[in-house]
Amino acid sequence: MKTPVEQPIPLGGAAPPEERNLRKVLVLGGDRVGLELAERLAAEGFEVVLLGQAQNGSGTGGVTFVPHGRLSEVRGFLGGFDVTLSAQNGRIRERIGHIIAAAPAEVAPKFSAYGLSRTDGALALSEFPEWIARSDPSTSRDGKWFHAAFLCGLEAGSHPAVFSRVLDAVEQLGQLQNVQTYVFTRHLKVAGADLERRYRESRERGTLYFKFDEQGCAFEQTPEGVKMVFSDPLLGREMELSPNLLVVDEDLLPPASLEPLLRAIPASPAGSPFLQPESTRFCGVETAKAGIYAVGPSRGVFAPDLIVGDVEAVVAALRKPLSEPAPWTGLSAPEVDPEKCTMCLTCVRICPHGAMGFRDRALADPFSCVRCGICAAECPMKAIVLLGGVEGNETKAQVDRDLARVSAPGKIVAFLCSRSATDALESAGIASDHLSVVKVPCAGTVSTSHILTALREGARGVLVAGCFKGNCASVYGTALASERVAEITRVLGSAGIDPARVQYAPVASNTPGTLARAVRELEESLV
Repeated sequence: MKTPVEQPIPLGGAAPPEERNLRKVLVLGGDRVGLELAERLAAEGFEVVLLGQAQNGSGTGGVTFVPHGRLSEVRGFLGGFDVTLSAQNGRIRERIGHIIAAAPAEVAPKFSAYGLSRTDGALALSEFPEWIARSDPSTSRDGKWFHAAFLCGLEAGSHPAVFSRVLDAVEQLGQLQNVQTYVFTRHLKVAGADLERRYRESRERGTLYFKFDEQGCAFEQTPEGVKMVFSDPLLGREMELSPNLLVVDEDLLPPASLEPLLRAIPASPAGSPFLQPESTRFCGVETAKAGIYAVGPSRGVFAPDLIVGDVEAVVAALRKPLSEPAPWTGLSAPEVDPEKCTMCLTCVRICPHGAMGFRDRALADPFSCVRCGICAAECPMKAIVLLGGVEGNETKAQVDRDLARVSAPGKIVAFLCSRSATDALESAGIASDHLSVVKVPCAGTVSTSHILTALREGARGVLVAGCFKGNCASVYGTALASERVAEITRVLGSAGIDPARVQYAPVASNTPGTLARAVRELEESLV
């Protein structure tokens, strides 16, 4: 995966809008979820453009349908996205306030994983509803039993949403006479609504489950059908089954329509192929970029009951009035010195939240920026500062100001992330006479120059403490901090200075012991 700074300039790199319209919404749909969401928002008074779906709704006003269309380009910010749509009658350009990705999942049948091909007797799971609608296996084959086998995560493990669909099919067949159903799997995951109950009930009704730890099934496919050869894991006996119907499971993939949105969010490689990054900080429908929301498959959620909750969450989010993100650091949005900015656009590439744009110089969108400070740390010209909104009109970055105030000689200077390590410090029980603390908005705020300044001021050692991987509110602030520490240690080592004087530690708010141990180990290494 490319690091964020290596990404091409995102299409969202326009200047922040002077006027914002939050009442116009683009919904990327394609099934009932997109339609339901569009109609709900229209009922709330929003003007909705529903993309990729023919008009088959209940007639709610306020919804403009663009059937068979797709999203081509996205530029801009919350309240002022400039989007280009490709439709049957040409290209359409719209100014949009919010964008909601609510398209259905892409399904990929696993025939090739099992060395099979599709035939009349071997179907993909998504083809089963059509098959059962035109077939009645209980009246076929002169009263002989009809055998239907389902593959569900046989090569790895089952997905709860896929297993739920398998159970739907098994339950339909269970209502017929003279039908025996089988499920072949490796590891069943029942973390879904009623899945465990339905699984147990299907067994009680006669469905046979074969679970394999290592070797699964061997398949022999001929024009006459499929033969399955396997060793029963309980009986230890070699067995064969030639089912009348073999139903192959599928991989659930994010919608292909996400690509333009992924290009608009610099942090998208951290969550690819989904819109949301791999971070517990993004557990709802919000993405790393303000104004773009992910519903269901767009964020890796495929269970119908959870998707219903996503729809409600989007409606609630769009009801909120426009406001800047809560500045937990006490800092205002970044300001860019036009005399120093050379339009290298490093800040546009690196901002995890897609909050930086440009006109004659780089510009920050105050409604998208979360004040993490990564842009200021990465700016090669030091043209970006985050002003101290709590203490008045300061002209230096908060971290620079705090670093200048600490007493470094003979101590360990600890740069602590305000979202994790700062809270851990309160209960870590660390003696203050051994430590000088610099609180930072994000570990990614700490630049190599900050670390070198602390050493130059006499610090015995430097500790940078940020979030654990997958828990960073700035998506990859943790990774950037770790990389910078590694870079500093290489420089120190080449200069004949003990590289162990600078260390990085992942910490969470509820792991004060981790922080205390990191400080203790750094002290011991400096003896």
